[in-house]
Amino acid sequence: MNTKIGNISNYLVALLLLVIGLIYLFKNSFMPYHSDAISLDWSEVDSGTKFLILAFMRAMSGGYIAIAIATAFLQKKFASGKITWIPFLNLISGLILILSTLYGTMIVRFNSPGKPPTILVIIGIVLIIIGYIFNRKSLKKN
Repeated sequence: MNTKIGNISNYLVALLLLVIGLIYLFKNSFMPYHSDAISLDWSEVDSGTKFLILAFMRAMSGGYIAIAIATAFLQKKFASGKITWIPFLNLISGLILILSTLYGTMIVRFNSPGKPPTILVIIGIVLIIIGYIFNRKSLKKN
């Protein structure tokens, strides 16, 4: 049961990160909360700023997609072989990305009218921690 919960939790984190990464990769304008944060519609933003925002979104997407793939791959390896260092690596790599995202969303939330999806970030934190706890528990049963 511990392995199953660890699997589900980490695969959900990977799916969440992949979806966010793909949205940031393929979206041709900023997110609605970006618009709220700067009190401008996309059409009102000058072209140089548009390119800069899209470049930041594309760069962030790479991190999300990379950690999503790594999390899923490592979880699959862990489920098949119970390699002891995998839970910690998944936890650390996921938390680095997710906590830096939390920091960024809180800057926007506290300093602008923008309301980024902070709840999704918190869900990601909870899921990666649950995945770690249950993967570690599954090691103790062996």
